[in-house]
Amino acid sequence: MPGIIRNVLAHKVFRRWSPAAAGLALLFAAGCTRSMVRYADRDVARLIEQRQREGIVAPAPRPLVSDELEPLLPDGEAYNPHPAPTPLTRPHGFDAPPPASQPTTRPDPASGPVAGVPTSGPAAMPDAATTAPTTQIAPPRRRYRDRVFTLRDALAYAQQHQRAYLNAQEDLYLAALALTLERHLWTPQFAARLRGIYGNYGEVTDFDQATRFVAELSVSQRLPLGGEFTAAAISTLIRDVKRSITATENSSITLALDIPFLRSAGHVAREDLIQLERSLTYAVRSFERFRRRQLVEVAQRYFSLLASKQSVLDAEQSVEDAKRLYDRARDFQKHGRGSPLDTSRAETRWLAEQNRLAREREAFRAATDRFKIAIGMPVDEQIGLDDLESIETIEQRIKAGEFPLLRMPPAAFDEEYAVQVARQYRLDLLTKRDQIEDARRGVAIARNALLPDLNWTSSLTFDTDPEHYNMGAFEVARATWRSEVLLSINDRFRERNRLRASLIDVRRARRDYIDALERVIADVRQAVHQIALQDETLRIQQANLEVAMDRKEHAEFMFNKGRLSNRDLVEAQAQLVDAQNRLNLAKTQRWSALLDFRLATGTLRIDEAGQQEEVPELLQPATYPASQPASVR
Repeated sequence: MPGIIRNVLAHKVFRRWSPAAAGLALLFAAGCTRSMVRYADRDVARLIEQRQREGIVAPAPRPLVSDELEPLLPDGEAYNPHPAPTPLTRPHGFDAPPPASQPTTRPDPASGPVAGVPTSGPAAMPDAATTAPTTQIAPPRRRYRDRVFTLRDALAYAQQHQRAYLNAQEDLYLAALALTLERHLWTPQFAARLRGIYGNYGEVTDFDQATRFVAELSVSQRLPLGGEFTAAAISTLIRDVKRSITATENSSITLALDIPFLRSAGHVAREDLIQLERSLTYAVRSFERFRRRQLVEVAQRYFSLLASKQSVLDAEQSVEDAKRLYDRARDFQKHGRGSPLDTSRAETRWLAEQNRLAREREAFRAATDRFKIAIGMPVDEQIGLDDLESIETIEQRIKAGEFPLLRMPPAAFDEEYAVQVARQYRLDLLTKRDQIEDARRGVAIARNALLPDLNWTSSLTFDTDPEHYNMGAFEVARATWRSEVLLSINDRFRERNRLRASLIDVRRARRDYIDALERVIADVRQAVHQIALQDETLRIQQANLEVAMDRKEHAEFMFNKGRLSNRDLVEAQAQLVDAQNRLNLAKTQRWSALLDFRLATGTLRIDEAGQQEEVPELLQPATYPASQPASVR
């Protein structure tokens, strides 16, 4: 009866304190988890920064944010086997209105005349000289930000918020995280274990009871050329619970060594570590290559946005010019100097320019949405015309030396030298070349796997005298040394096939490198010729703009003299607008061609803040002997 009462009280106390104990355990686990995440981030950031300095001259990515652990943990909804179903009802405002309420654009002739609407006569045909076009929609705001969102701001923003960039950064983090584990496995590995065993032997032995406590402590170390060294200590204590005496108390220390001499011996033993070390270098290169490619894409989208902005500004100016021309043609018609046909033509031009302005504004709005998605900006965040730089501003900053990557490098005129630079600087090409050595190392591993197993195992054990209950009384006289040599030769059919596959991998790696080299050469050649093409296009469009401006001035002069119809003036104005748009497009395409050249040669340098850096190798083109080919196999 007292035992039952103690059990009941213990049960009540347990129920009373179990929530608090569970809460304390969760807090302790959460604190440990946060500490582990911080330590992992610290090790990975240090490793990536070191590899960045050793492998390439590039800024290290920002460390991942590790203080957001709680929002990433699953909640109750994550374990719901039936997620929220998709609603089947039609949302409000998406129902089609009844036919009677749908407006008609024009009356049906079969239904007869409509009250208040003349069907014929002068009232049905409005006078072009007195009727103005309909009121246009209010233009959008031109400014939403306190400061201009510059090209440098766009590049820096993309490296902090671009979703694809963050995914690539996390891939690099995972590669470094895998290496930290492998490096840790090559350090001393400590392990400890404590076991408690209770036994009740039943009624046959008069309910004899015994407890056993076993404490184990061990450390192991991998050897550089294969094998492992292990040191372990084990202590055992057995107590007779019924008689409250110690039945057994002993300890032992074992030093063991396991060394292979043939198979799995040598550098093969460190293959996982070597490959992960090299894989981190490849990951750093891939991330930097991806970062540069994404920054070029962001810059090109920004240039396209500037061209779209300039198109809107030109369209606004065209609307004003067309309105002024329409007012002038209407005045000429009133004073008998012009015909209704000229006035109608001017009005048509005005309406057409308003329509083009609406299209250009919508194109700019859509372009800003695509640009915001490209840099990771929320789509509902507004960008107006005046929130961006102008093409003229970027040209001035290029002349001031703020954008060295948008200036023409002398090496852009030397195709052979540009190809030679790309062979040294293209990170993806360097990875393909190094992967040939990985494949060759795979052949060595496959050949090693064909060797027989020849392993030497040796152990030295010290224990205590079981007759004396003292766990620390080790006796040298009781030391036991064992040594074993094992030679085994099994079927190597699978290893033979792996050897043949590794030889094929070497050939494939060489072909992949040659293919990548040819693609790099083609990219550089295309970039060099594209720069020359864009230079020629820019020169032509500048001349075209001068011709269009002269034509417009002449057309306005002759029109004011009454010696030219407004049709020629309208055509001259349209040609000027088209020439301005073509020149702006040529400027932005030339900047894009320069960035493509930098990307193709692997000489694009942009830091985390969007600051551009020059590469000295491209400032002065080198000279080569005439006998040296452009591509060396």
